[in-house]
Amino acid sequence: MPRPLIRPARGVSLAELLVGMVIALMVLGIALQLTLVARERYLRLADAALIEDRGMQALELIGRAVRQAGWITDTPALSSTRRWPNASAPPSLVGADDCGGPKMEPGSTLACSDRHGIQGSDALLVRFAGRSKSASDGAGDSAMLDCASLAVSERDGGNEDPRLGGMLLYVSLSTTNKAERVPQLMCKSFVRNTNAPVAARTGYGMVRGVETLQLLYTLAPTATAPAETLPARMMKDDDWYRVRQVHAAVVVLGDRWSPRIPPSIKTALFPGLDAPRAQAQDLEFTPQDARRNRARFTVTLAVRNPLHCEADAC
Repeated sequence: MPRPLIRPARGVSLAELLVGMVIALMVLGIALQLTLVARERYLRLADAALIEDRGMQALELIGRAVRQAGWITDTPALSSTRRWPNASAPPSLVGADDCGGPKMEPGSTLACSDRHGIQGSDALLVRFAGRSKSASDGAGDSAMLDCASLAVSERDGGNEDPRLGGMLLYVSLSTTNKAERVPQLMCKSFVRNTNAPVAARTGYGMVRGVETLQLLYTLAPTATAPAETLPARMMKDDDWYRVRQVHAAVVVLGDRWSPRIPPSIKTALFPGLDAPRAQAQDLEFTPQDARRNRARFTVTLAVRNPLHCEADAC
């Protein structure tokens, strides 16, 4: 019986091979493009979350400083009476506009060693007393905290200024990486574990990426002056005792570049705030590099402690 002939095996033609390769490359290109888009979106969201986290940290630190300003314990452990600073003592809350290299010295007010601050940033200095655990244990009971979140104790003495605590907030450039000096929110406190305020020479880098800090102050009305919102340079010495609200704005940088430059590079710092005597440098911010991702954060804080001894407070 004759056997059937086996048909010879056939491969793909050159045209079929080329078509298959083109289809495979198209699928690979689409998959790669989707991967890149997803990665870019993830990095953009991560940078936005980083900016949000930094902004909230900065506002929380400023809020803690303002809430502690002027605090004097009404239940002292080392004294039988509540002690207030005398009339010649520096105010419990004071600020400075466009302040570079600010200094906090015991017995004196805020001083700026440099002519201009980083991106025109302001500085804020607050003073407050501490509270000790007991008469036998002079360590602080954590009612008041300094920049390092360490407890401030009471001052053991007679008529001296009882305010051992202090916080100085300002913006400075980081010194860890000189190739890329990033602005950051700094905080400086008085030296701890002493019975008299001693100025610290170095500050803590608290929040990285804070590009500018701007502050405005709302004053309480008096018989001769209405309530108004002013920058620090328009404040008189006695005005610091009238501060009832502190308006703070920070602009925070991210770590990535924006895919497109915004149509307007100016940022309104206090939208909706009625401050007719404030100038453009107080209300607007223009970045040096508009390509970086950034966001503005604002907060209005009430001063809850009396800033000097009054008849209804002493």
